[in-house]
Amino acid sequence: MTGSFWWRERIFKDFGHSYAVELVFEEKALQKVQIFKNPSWGYFLVLDGIVQFTERDEYIYHETITLLPLGLLSESPEDILIIGGGDGGVLREIQKIPEIKKIVQYEVDKLVFDLSQKYFFKISGDYEDPRVNFIIKDGYLGLKESAEASFDLVIVDCTDPVGPAKTLYTQEFYAEVKRVLKPHGVFIQQASLPVYFPHVLKEAYSNSKEVFPYLKVARAYVPCYGEEIAFLVGALENKPWFTPFKNYHGRYYHPGLNPYYFSLPANWLKLIA
Repeated sequence: MTGSFWWRERIFKDFGHSYAVELVFEEKALQKVQIFKNPSWGYFLVLDGIVQFTERDEYIYHETITLLPLGLLSESPEDILIIGGGDGGVLREIQKIPEIKKIVQYEVDKLVFDLSQKYFFKISGDYEDPRVNFIIKDGYLGLKESAEASFDLVIVDCTDPVGPAKTLYTQEFYAEVKRVLKPHGVFIQQASLPVYFPHVLKEAYSNSKEVFPYLKVARAYVPCYGEEIAFLVGALENKPWFTPFKNYHGRYYHPGLNPYYFSLPANWLKLIA
């Protein structure tokens, strides 16, 4: 580790978040990967200059992107597809559901996975689980090779649409997600921070709306992001959005939060109008 210094996550040219950190790891390959340690937030992962998660509050994001859509399934979940999520937090939450029989995960960046297993093993799922088929591959390519109507839930835990994640926000990608979903299935994807990056939600919603007959935007406040993060939630049939079928509970998530998740402020509604 280096000595302590101040590191700034740049949001705009005149605005950012600053952390007193020790640099644990830094390397530029497919993405610029950094791992820092902070006394308040613990270890945290940074990709291309943007904080992905911290040890302190990662569970809010990971429970939202897993338990929220799982609760909307009318049938017991058996087959799950994860695109991205190389830190293992999504897998951890999915593995808590005993009915699940198969988990396929595509991660494009092996470095992110390897570093997460070394530095974030406490928050990661178990990749020795026989239900898990973990594949280093571009998620879009893996998706196109998947069978039709083969997954109950597709989780896209990716970065914002820059670099390798750019194709994961296109109408063509969403059409492939729809193709592999079972009739009762659900899709979820993070869609950035609308207060800071409104174009991400606006464009992703527009593209996915052309594909999914039922589409909602959910929101969750994750402290290290400094704002609410958006999620796209798509389905082929209407869902009980406010009163989920399943009664899942986590450290953060519980079914009573659904009305909050799906109740959007006026400025978000304007973005997707």
